[in-house]
Parts: sequence; C-alpha cells; structure tokens
Amino acid sequence: MTITVQIESEVVRVKKGVSGRTGKPWEMREQTAIAHGVGRFPVETIITLPDGVDGYKVGHYELSTPLVVGRYGFEVSRDLGLVPVKQAQKAA
Repeated sequence: MTITVQIESEVVRVKKGVSGRTGKPWEMREQTAIAHGVGRFPVETIITLPDGVDGYKVGHYELSTPLVVGRYGFEVSRDLGLVPVKQAQKAA
C-alpha cells in the first residue's frame, strides 16, 4: 500500500522557547497533514518541518524517507522528505 500525505493548509505553527538543560533558545515549526494509506482511514498528523523548509504547499505528496511511528501512534517527529505526487499519479 502506498502512503501519501495531503497538505490542505499552508499555515505553519511556530513554537519557541529556551532549553532548560542547555539554556539555548529553540524553535520548532509544524504543519498539519493528512496521511493516506497508514490504516483503514486517513489520519490527521503533525509534521515537524526541518531547517530550510518554510512549509509545504497545498497538495499531495509521497514519502521519500521511511515512515516514523511515534510512541503515541502515527505522529511524525521529523521530515519525511515529501515530494509532490506526479500529475499522472493524481489522475489514476
């Protein structure tokens, strides 16, 4: 089964703080996505955006890296290397 990720909104949430352990500032950027093909129904999840990625445009994407399942279920804690689904695949 192929897993695809759908981005419905380009809104990126930014979380900032200061590490209690190191005292250094940190920033985390997240975007909501819908994963298809990880179960019987689509699953809404949060993608943590890696450095250098401002956010994904609305559309459908394929994974270019292995899927990560968190301890609380399907939650993405790192970049999945999303690549846009080819136009030919959308029509299928």
